[in-house]
Amino acid sequence: MLKSHAFERQWLPTDYEGIERSVLRLNDGGGRTSLVRLAAGSRFPRHAHMGSEEVLVIEGTVVIGGATLAAGDYLYTEAGEEHDVQALENAVIYVASQKQTPIVEK
Repeated sequence: MLKSHAFERQWLPTDYEGIERSVLRLNDGGGRTSLVRLAAGSRFPRHAHMGSEEVLVIEGTVVIGGATLAAGDYLYTEAGEEHDVQALENAVIYVASQKQTPIVEK
């Protein structure tokens, strides 16, 4: 069993301004389950999905691959798809990727 209490959560900066990540679990396929905190106006670049990914918006509004999602909205991405993530306002999203998601945009 693996558990993570909110009061113990560590938010680490990413290479992208205004975006922090709290990793909940790394999986054997190279993917991870994490919470991602995005400041309004921040953007995570276009990336490829080697496996499927599930996203649940916890708070705020984001645009993922052209789809606008608000708190409570869910998005499933198939392996082989690509998209970016833009925060329209401060947001927190739950992301579960089965495999690696390499950046494809320079």
